[in-house]
Amino acid sequence: MGASMTLVHPIKTIPLLLAMVLAACGSEASTSDYDEYSEDGYYADGDVEEDESASYDGSYSGGYGSYADDEEEREEFDEDEARRVARDQLASEGYDMSYGCTIDCSGHEAGWQWGAENGYSTYGNSQSFHEGTMAFEDALDARVREMEDDYEDGEEVY
Repeated sequence: MGASMTLVHPIKTIPLLLAMVLAACGSEASTSDYDEYSEDGYYADGDVEEDESASYDGSYSGGYGSYADDEEEREEFDEDEARRVARDQLASEGYDMSYGCTIDCSGHEAGWQWGAENGYSTYGNSQSFHEGTMAFEDALDARVREMEDDYEDGEEVY
């Protein structure tokens, strides 16, 4: 038939179990594994490290920023408003020489001013005028991107 099985009396297994439990309690590995935690705040046993920077009022200050429960969220970046502000700023600055020019730069300056007043580039009557409108459009796009970056960094831009 099959293999025979020998039964062990339960009382005979108690000393063996007791020895195993006592050996595990004094083991250095059993305590050090749970004392260590990773950089993300989780202990080896899955518990989460208590955040000492959290306060009783629901606010948090640490890590990459701070927030409070009662603080309102900031509105999204308004690109249209940023374009309006940037257009006004650039119109008062004048042609930025990004496309170069010959002696007097009047064609580039006229194209720059036209771009400031109309908001887009056009060919116009000369190459220098067209370059002035393109220079304004390039500067406007760059200024709006700069304003958006500053806004995302928490600065007031308009």
